[in-house]
Amino acid sequence: MGLEISEEKIRSMLPSTRYQGSKRQISPWIYENLRKLDFDTVLDGFGGTGSVSYLFKRMGKKVTFNDVLLSNYQAGIALIENDRVNLNRNDIKYLLHENGFDYHTFIQENFGEIYYLDEENKWLDTVIHNIYMLSEKYDGNLLRKKQAIAFHILFQACLVKRPYNLFHRKNLYMRLADVKRSFGNKKTWDTPFDKLFIKFTNEISNKIFSNKHRNVAKCKNILEINGGRYDLVYLDPPYIRSKQHTPVDYYDLYHFLEGIMDYYCWGEKINYTKKNKPLIKNKQFWDKDSVVTNFDNIFNNFQDSIIVLSYGVPGYPPIETIKELLYSYKNKVKIKKKAYTYKLNHSGKNGNKLYEVLIIAQ
Repeated sequence: MGLEISEEKIRSMLPSTRYQGSKRQISPWIYENLRKLDFDTVLDGFGGTGSVSYLFKRMGKKVTFNDVLLSNYQAGIALIENDRVNLNRNDIKYLLHENGFDYHTFIQENFGEIYYLDEENKWLDTVIHNIYMLSEKYDGNLLRKKQAIAFHILFQACLVKRPYNLFHRKNLYMRLADVKRSFGNKKTWDTPFDKLFIKFTNEISNKIFSNKHRNVAKCKNILEINGGRYDLVYLDPPYIRSKQHTPVDYYDLYHFLEGIMDYYCWGEKINYTKKNKPLIKNKQFWDKDSVVTNFDNIFNNFQDSIIVLSYGVPGYPPIETIKELLYSYKNKVKIKKKAYTYKLNHSGKNGNKLYEVLIIAQ
């Protein structure tokens, strides 16, 4: 995929996602700015649910997806690393029905009236256990990929049934209130989980393909990944609006999905003092006090690669600081800017314009 192609065609190639900060909508703009660069291998260092990694895969590049969240790592395995494994009819039947196991009731007992209805919580407990019990049917790398696909599909279904597609509040009432709505999709919220699971299964099955490269998914802090192995490194780190604000905390916004990834020990990690029962917070490696140092360490580590940074303006640190850091390692730094506002990003109030920026350093 190195030729000019319509914006809608590019978007339609990528899997749908409701993940905050996803670059799927602006993927045609990213493609247009990167398609003429000379690179064959690429690291997507903050991969999210894989929209940009998937774009690179479609472009015929050898892709390494990386994200520090275990829930996002499943998307990397399912869509980037995986090139042929799918869920078959027997798998789907097995996942969506009770199979005689002694099912846990953790979500039912701990998350009633927080995110989903009682019967939906029971469904989740059943399906999550079934995903883990795929180990009775498969093993090795095949099991890893089957489970990753199932988790990724489950997570997409979980997201579309949530107001704002997040888990930041105890707000099930927003789904249930009989009011005139200016946002959200009540029809999707009311669609049974099993129908959504089948819908996303059908979508994902059509997105799995081989680009004739051995693509890889990782789940690491990017500061622990060795440089010098990639022609291009793409970075889309957590957004920091200003020095007075904290970074977007994806661990907090998607704690429910992270809990599912450690289902049988989930209860040991919950902060029970909060109404929405998030996970006990780990210290963020990407915070406003260390962000400049982190950028410098990353740029130093990957100085032999083309570095492409997705960024928001206004943001912290400012573009000028980032350019100065990059010029310590690179001879050429190019800025591409596009007016763009994410649905849940309110920084553009009071007439302040928001821009998506690509910083390309060679």
